[in-house]
Amino acid sequence: MVYIDTSVLLVYTLTQALERRRFTATTWLFNKIATGSLRAATSFYALHELYVFALDNAPDFPTGAAFGKQALTKVLALPLQIIPLVPRTERRLRERRLSELRDASDLPRAVAALVYRCEAIVAYDHHFKAIAHIIPYKTPEEYL
Repeated sequence: MVYIDTSVLLVYTLTQALERRRFTATTWLFNKIATGSLRAATSFYALHELYVFALDNAPDFPTGAAFGKQALTKVLALPLQIIPLVPRTERRLRERRLSELRDASDLPRAVAALVYRCEAIVAYDHHFKAIAHIIPYKTPEEYL
């Protein structure tokens, strides 16, 4: 099972017009997930971030809420496992192991991927390369 990061969910749901090349790769990736040839998970962290992105990039709350809901609906329709929030005590234990991760906002996702034994983090966020020796970092293009 691989962990799907927010950066990939965004391309698949909200930014495809801006990132056409990446959208092609994410479409292939999510087709593999939809057909069952690739097992994948995402987390409440990523889903929340996806929704907030829609809110932050809309002209008003109702528009952002509508786009955010559409994005969540598209993601939740996939056979993804949804990883819950990791308890604080366990998160702190794992964060020490991931101290090389430069962006602290990526820590909860990396911890969730470790706790739930994901084989890799699939992302466009290159910060995850810093911990690739602990949990491999891949991009959707590697699944074409």
